[in-house]
Amino acid sequence: MKKKFLLFFFAAGFFCCASAHTSIYYSGFGLRVGKFNSGLSFKHFYGSDNTTAIQVDAYVTHMADGGYTVKGFYLRQIPFKIPIVQLPLDFIYGGGLHAGYFPMEDRGYYKLRNGDAIFYGKNVIVGGIDATVQVEYQVNQKLAPLTITLDCVPFYEFLNEGPEHVDFGISLRYRFK
Repeated sequence: MKKKFLLFFFAAGFFCCASAHTSIYYSGFGLRVGKFNSGLSFKHFYGSDNTTAIQVDAYVTHMADGGYTVKGFYLRQIPFKIPIVQLPLDFIYGGGLHAGYFPMEDRGYYKLRNGDAIFYGKNVIVGGIDATVQVEYQVNQKLAPLTITLDCVPFYEFLNEGPEHVDFGISLRYRFK
């Protein structure tokens, strides 16, 4: 009985807070934690309709036992609601570029050919294109001016291709009006 009551209380509180309308904000700055890349994330809208944005991210990467990556995206944002619970979300999609540096001592960053690892050697620089699909939730402004974003980022490297091609992550950003 207690478990059902607590579950009901938690769900009611979540849905009351989640029923807030999506508000317009102009910039957001925060952190992203991902499968391969974790670090700082900055998003800025331009235009009055709040549907077009740029996003710039600077990461410490988990690929090849360390390194650094910078990514830039052009984004389009579409608000929508989940029908049953009326949860206000934003669907975001876009594309961009990335560059990375992996300061390896010996072996670390590699590509796969026919299932075999072919290592690049020391101090590898990578570059390529990215796509992104994101779902963003804006926490009620009265509670906290935050956004929570789940993303999927498929990428391809033209310069020194790596073994992986998809990154997943979650971001928490403070939003500025």
